[in-house]
Amino acid sequence: MSKENLKGMSRRSFIGMGAVAAAAAGVAGLAGCSPAANSGSAEGGASTAGEAEAQGAGASDVHIHNVKDTSWMTPPAEVTDFAKEMDCEVVVCGHGFAGITACRELAEQGKNVILIEKQPEDTYAAVGNEFAALNAAILQERGVPHIDPVEFYQNFMKITSNMPNPSLVMKFAQNSEANSNWYLDRLTEEDFATMTTAFFPPTEHQLSELSGIKFWPSVCSFYGECNQTKIQMYNQAAAEEKGAQFFFGTTAEYIIMQDGAVAGLVASDADGYVKINCKAVVCACGGMGGNPDMMAYFMPDMAQALVEGEELNSMSANDGRGVQMAYWAGAHLETTPIPGMNMKGLSVPGKMNCLPQALWVDESGKRFTNEFYPTSEQRGYQTTFMSRKTKYAVVDNNFTEYRQYTLPQHAGFDATEANIQSLRESMDTAYAKFQGTYEEPEQEEGQGGPGGGGPMTQVEWIADDTLEGLAAQMGLEGDAATAFIEQVERYNGYCEAGVDEEFGRATEVLFPVKDGPFYACTFDPVLGETMVTMGGIITDGEQNALDANYEPIPGLYMAGNDCGRRFGTEYITPIPGVSLAFALVLGRECGKSVAKFLG
Repeated sequence: MSKENLKGMSRRSFIGMGAVAAAAAGVAGLAGCSPAANSGSAEGGASTAGEAEAQGAGASDVHIHNVKDTSWMTPPAEVTDFAKEMDCEVVVCGHGFAGITACRELAEQGKNVILIEKQPEDTYAAVGNEFAALNAAILQERGVPHIDPVEFYQNFMKITSNMPNPSLVMKFAQNSEANSNWYLDRLTEEDFATMTTAFFPPTEHQLSELSGIKFWPSVCSFYGECNQTKIQMYNQAAAEEKGAQFFFGTTAEYIIMQDGAVAGLVASDADGYVKINCKAVVCACGGMGGNPDMMAYFMPDMAQALVEGEELNSMSANDGRGVQMAYWAGAHLETTPIPGMNMKGLSVPGKMNCLPQALWVDESGKRFTNEFYPTSEQRGYQTTFMSRKTKYAVVDNNFTEYRQYTLPQHAGFDATEANIQSLRESMDTAYAKFQGTYEEPEQEEGQGGPGGGGPMTQVEWIADDTLEGLAAQMGLEGDAATAFIEQVERYNGYCEAGVDEEFGRATEVLFPVKDGPFYACTFDPVLGETMVTMGGIITDGEQNALDANYEPIPGLYMAGNDCGRRFGTEYITPIPGVSLAFALVLGRECGKSVAKFLG
């Protein structure tokens, strides 16, 4: 094996990177760092950091889109000393929803497959609890409405402005039923008894469509004794029965390329480096949430929108290794901003996006958006381009009625009797505090807050008998207080007429603010946080990574949050749990593609 190939790039694949490498080198130079991967010649390989500095790459303090470090583009040093060496047909990197389903499918097709996972086996835990499923048997048994896959596809592509790879979206829609049933096929009746179905049966005023966008309560929620870790172990057992091998505590390092095709993988474990000879690799490493530098590169829209004190961050610790390895092997990086989960305007602690039934005003007392834009993940997007001063959600005493008009989606509100009662109690508490009659009740340790279930579990309401008094409590003075009163009057006129002439809010969710007492809660925008990142590498419809010329790289496949072009520029949930659903459904489909490639 040549030194070039062990570093993840043959001469042919390095030259083939062309435009991708040139673009990366340009960013690196402007960014003031000196990644070696893309500034050297094809003959000499990657230049060193010192060479890049000598050439002046580190001279600029300009940071394009806040991309300050592209050193992740630099391939790691060649490994020649291995603790062990193994052979197989395909290596799957990552035990998440995409990795485990790809592995199981490959094993069941008789392929010699190895799965490596960086988490230790004794503490391994799946990330996430619920997944969307079109027409899964368990949902049909419970009476959840049937979904036409083509209708789902059309709706999804409309929401995402036709940006995702249409083949992947349709493949998900058409295979969700079969693959969900397959993924759940080892669950017992006792396991299914612990499964819930969020937003089903629907409450009285639950909506299924708003402003031409459709939503479905077709979700399998596993928050009980049978959780997703247990279900993944069922799938692991199924794969092992067919010969799959699993290695935990093992980290993927880089892909070995030979003559432009996958020839193996270098990994590491407690004993040292491991060389695995294979014909195909599936990168399913879970995104780049733990790598702010990569996030800045792939999310320039958000990186550039941040203000002083904000930073890109994520609950995920995944460092983007799957995307890095594919890039080092010659794969094409995504060229448009990749989506984050709940990144654009859905921020803590206020989570005002979760209160679409309210009237939203800014620090000047004026509205600034359609509060009930249908997709929750896009609902607060306008706050990205506004001051980070406090914003407000304002409601009247009838809010417990209006709150029942909701959509089955992530950040939705399940308007159960208990949740509505909890909301009433939180509003009554605020009013009692306003009147000075409130007495703090005894509360058991760990008891939930007053918000009423779902993501919105803690709301500190401000209450007042008049709008003028409420404005004062909100801190609005002078022109802002006057504008606020005029805004509420103008908005109430839209509600009466049934037409929102300012922001086009749908008639059926225009709820006035006219019957006191009046209430408000604050929203302090802090942007830059995402749960997980969702993309990185461009693939074809088989999830085969594409090179600089958009040609498939033999043997290189992407799955889960390493696979690009699945959601447009922001995550959406026409059904709650679409992220896990895409991962497990397309994970299996990726396994089928690899099996076909292997022959």
